[in-house]
Amino acid sequence: MEDEKVQNVTTRLESGLSRRAFVKRGLAIGQAVFIGGVLVGNFAGCTTAQKKEEEAKAGGKKSIKFAHITDTHVTFSGKNGTALKEESFNIFRDVIDQVNNMPDIDFLLFGGDNINNTDPGAKDFNEFMDIMSGVKVPYFAQFGNREVSPLPPGIALSKKQYAEKMKGHGLDMGRYSWSVSPVPGLRILGLDTTIEGHDNGEIPAEELNWIKDQIIKYPNDVIITLSHHLLLPTWGNRDIPKWKKKYLLKNYLEVNAVLDAAPQIKACLMGHHHVSKVQTVNGLHYIASPATVQYPHAFRTITINDNEARLEFHQVRAQGIIELGQHKLLMSKNAEEYAGGSAGDILAYCHGGKGDNDVVLRLR
Repeated sequence: MEDEKVQNVTTRLESGLSRRAFVKRGLAIGQAVFIGGVLVGNFAGCTTAQKKEEEAKAGGKKSIKFAHITDTHVTFSGKNGTALKEESFNIFRDVIDQVNNMPDIDFLLFGGDNINNTDPGAKDFNEFMDIMSGVKVPYFAQFGNREVSPLPPGIALSKKQYAEKMKGHGLDMGRYSWSVSPVPGLRILGLDTTIEGHDNGEIPAEELNWIKDQIIKYPNDVIITLSHHLLLPTWGNRDIPKWKKKYLLKNYLEVNAVLDAAPQIKACLMGHHHVSKVQTVNGLHYIASPATVQYPHAFRTITINDNEARLEFHQVRAQGIIELGQHKLLMSKNAEEYAGGSAGDILAYCHGGKGDNDVVLRLR
């Protein structure tokens, strides 16, 4: 039975607000100049990353902090379901405002499905970049299935068009999988796991060989991978064939064997399934981060200091959004598939527990 409080939230947020108007009332977070979709202005002084590099040279603070934000699904045309697409821009604006108020952030990583890619042309992308215009640190993005499979095809952005517009933020490295070092000693491998026209993912042989080359090329860097699809199942012993097909990388065992064999690879960041889960195999941490557009409406920050990584869990600040997200998730097909309709199970699964959110991980 629906809770009366949740019903009131649903009425207020779904029926009583103009999403566009609500977004435009968000906090102003600065201005910048875009040329060809590349942020080139409004970097006040040097970036946090530059400051930390100077600190490291001077023998000062050596920690690295970044945010992992995934599955924002920003859109003007989506409807509220399990994912609160009608609130997507409002949620995203709040997330970016939170990040902008963290003085020690070095860079941001976007794990895919950044835009829902159902709006005509670049409408949703342009709004995404408008919100990003106040971000004063570097950011890098990887594809999700939404960016490579527009609906309907030919109306929204193609994979190539999206990559061209995201130039300067990872995807302009001459290939769809990319390698960047945002701060000295740390390397991010952005792995393209998408298959055009499909929700599931795979890393083909050519890209797997490229990963091996990167491992050989950078033996002394701390390496973290960024991909959209899951590299490990997060649903435990439950046998859910539909989830395995949709969310799990098709050749995950082969890929994991390569990653596991490289000791400089410390963690693998993932999204797509909209859950918070940390799993460690042979010292390698597989970190699935939650979606901002779906409950728990959250993102992570990760601080690396010496041989540890501190994960912190940050939710959207509007309690009404969280309550509406809970309600929609309880009514979803995922709730039935995972928990047989058990409310508490699906909420706890997506939110994650103590070992998944605010936790310190030892790096191998």
